[in-house]
Amino acid sequence: MDDGFLAAVRANPHLRPRVGNPDEMRSNRMQRTLDALKFRVTQPEEGIPEALDGAVITALNEEAVASVALGNKGGLNIVVTYEAFAAKMHGVVRQEIIFTDQLNAAGRPPGWLSVPLVLTSHAWENAKNERSHQDPMLAEALLGEPADVSRVLFPTDYNSAAVVMQAVYRTHGQIWTLVVPKGSLPDLFTADEARALLRDGALRLEWAGHRSDEARVALTAVGGYQLMEALRASERLAARDLAHTVIYMLEPGRFRTPRSPRETRHTAAPDLVGRLYPATVAARVFFTHTRPEPLLGTLAPLHTGPSTLALGFTNQGGTLSVGGMLFVNRATWAHGVEAVASLLQLPREDLLEPEEIAALDHRAAPDGIIY
Repeated sequence: MDDGFLAAVRANPHLRPRVGNPDEMRSNRMQRTLDALKFRVTQPEEGIPEALDGAVITALNEEAVASVALGNKGGLNIVVTYEAFAAKMHGVVRQEIIFTDQLNAAGRPPGWLSVPLVLTSHAWENAKNERSHQDPMLAEALLGEPADVSRVLFPTDYNSAAVVMQAVYRTHGQIWTLVVPKGSLPDLFTADEARALLRDGALRLEWAGHRSDEARVALTAVGGYQLMEALRASERLAARDLAHTVIYMLEPGRFRTPRSPRETRHTAAPDLVGRLYPATVAARVFFTHTRPEPLLGTLAPLHTGPSTLALGFTNQGGTLSVGGMLFVNRATWAHGVEAVASLLQLPREDLLEPEEIAALDHRAAPDGIIY
């Protein structure tokens, strides 16, 4: 995000940049942007990235800094915040979305460049301040808004983040909510795969899965840490010779039931949906960054009733590692494998080791076994 935004700023010196920053600019990994654009202050201090005309507007008021970006209609904008506190931006962001949707309906689409709202230091990786800093609410809420205006995406590595940042400023009148892990995750997508992911909203990973043409279950990840768990689950299913596919979903709103002609144009084509989720593969497990229920509601067309399960944030938290957070929310790779066994009516023992089952049943500590 840092490199992508700064590159856009430097390529467009005629556009006034604005960075909405509630707090923790460096902690949110926007160091180069800060060094280049500087905090706006009334009395700059030597040796600190501050200036009277700085473009980074900081205030411990999330609604105010969101308004800084949304109000800079002729410029280039970004808002970067801890995910949990982005919830406080919801009111002002939603009003912008509503007005834009009304303009679109009236045939008067707005001309301002789209604004990325980057949610990082997020629920799964923010342990030091316990549950007060663990809340995926804003992404859930904005998934409910018109998908052609309110776009919610989950870039997971460098290439997927890069293509998203290259694309956002080529669109107009949209809010792109980007849920981005701050921790170091491996680069999994090639540049071509990342572009396909953005174009289609989801991508079947040809380098993952096992005997995909004979799949009995589809594993889908929405979010970076969730992709890592889905891939670990895939490794176990492959080791047990269970045919399956692995899908990464970047933009869930592309797969919802459209509620307007504009959403219909934004949703994924039926033939793409059919290739990713053929009717012959009814068993589906979703690993999601959000709470399971909002995601399953958004993805209602993909829901196959009792053959679909979702694992995600269940309001459990604390001062835990990423692995600990995943475990207490029953969202690890092992819980995913357990879900597959349930959907396919297989004994857990066919897919999991005895010590893993003991950990899942809280009869043994999961550390060193599950994570």
